[in-house]
Amino acid sequence: RLLLTLLLASPIATQKIGPKGPITSHFQDWLISNGYETDNFARSDVGPNGSFGGKQKNSDKIVNQPVIFIHGNGDTALYAQAPLATGWSRSIQYFLEQNYTQAEIYSTTWGDAWGSGSILDTYSTMHTCSNLIYLRRFIEAVMKYTKAPKVDIISHSLGVPIARRVIKGGTLIGTDGNCTLGPPLGSRVDTFLGIAGPNYGLCVCQMAQTFPSWCNALDGLYPGYTCQDQVLCAYTSSSCKQENYSAFLEKLNNDKSREADHIFAMWSDVDEVLLFRGMTWGKPTSRIPNMNGRWISDRNSHTAMKDLTELRQYEAVVHHSI
Repeated sequence: RLLLTLLLASPIATQKIGPKGPITSHFQDWLISNGYETDNFARSDVGPNGSFGGKQKNSDKIVNQPVIFIHGNGDTALYAQAPLATGWSRSIQYFLEQNYTQAEIYSTTWGDAWGSGSILDTYSTMHTCSNLIYLRRFIEAVMKYTKAPKVDIISHSLGVPIARRVIKGGTLIGTDGNCTLGPPLGSRVDTFLGIAGPNYGLCVCQMAQTFPSWCNALDGLYPGYTCQDQVLCAYTSSSCKQENYSAFLEKLNNDKSREADHIFAMWSDVDEVLLFRGMTWGKPTSRIPNMNGRWISDRNSHTAMKDLTELRQYEAVVHHSI
C-alpha cells in the first residue's frame, strides 16, 4: 500500500487555476459529423475539466502550431483534484498568455480519472489497446480538424510511452487483446516532449512480473530481472544493454521511427514516483532514444515536473530548445 501511495502521490498541491473546459461546441459538432461521436473526447463524465480545445466559431484562425497535451495515469486534461489530477491547467494557461488560442491547444482525459473509481483499477490498465486507440483517434481528429501541417505533443509520466507508441503506430499486443494503430505519424509532429516518462520501466518492478498488475511483463513497467552481468536494477554502476523487459517498452524503444522532428525529454533526480534518481539499469528511464535534448531537475517532484515547467515546455515547442 505504501508503494502504491508513492506511485500515486506527489508533495505538490497545485492550486486550481486557469482555463475552462470542456472542448468547444464547434469542435464537438465537428467530431460528431466526422465519425468520432462515440469516442467521447469531451469526457463529460469527468466534468468540465475532462477536455479542452477547439474553435469558438468557424471563422477562427489557427496561427500557431496546435499543441496536444497527454497526461499520465489517473490524471485529467485540466485541474480536477490534488495531488494527482492537476491536469495541464498551468501549462495551458501559460500558452494562452503567450497568444495561443483555445483553437490551438488540445487535451482529453484518457482512462480512469483520479477519483472516478478504484485506484487499483486505474493502475490495472496500462498500455492497453483501448487506451492507445482512444488517443490515436484523438490525435488524428485534432490533425484533421485543425488542418495543420504539423502539431506539437507534450506528454507526462505514463503518457510518455503511450504517446510514443501512438505516434509510431503499428501493431500492439496488450492485456486487453491485439490491435493495429496504423502507420507512423511522426512526420506530422514537429516537437515531442516527454516529461518524467518510464520509457525503460521501473526498478521497483524488478521482482514483480505479475503483481501488482502495472508491473507486468507484457504491457506494464517490468524492467527485466537481470541486465547482462548486472543483478541490481536500481544500483547498476554503468548502463548495460537491457533485454527481456516489458514487451511493450522493448518493442517501443527498438522501433527506429522518430516521434517527431525534434524530440526532448525532462526528468528529475528526486522524482518520488520513478525513484532511485529515475535510473533503470544504469540509465535514466525517462531518456528517449535519439532525443535532441534533455533537461534534468534537482528539486522537482513527479507532478511538479509537469506543473512547474511550463516555460520549458513552451521553449521546446516554439524554439526547439529546453
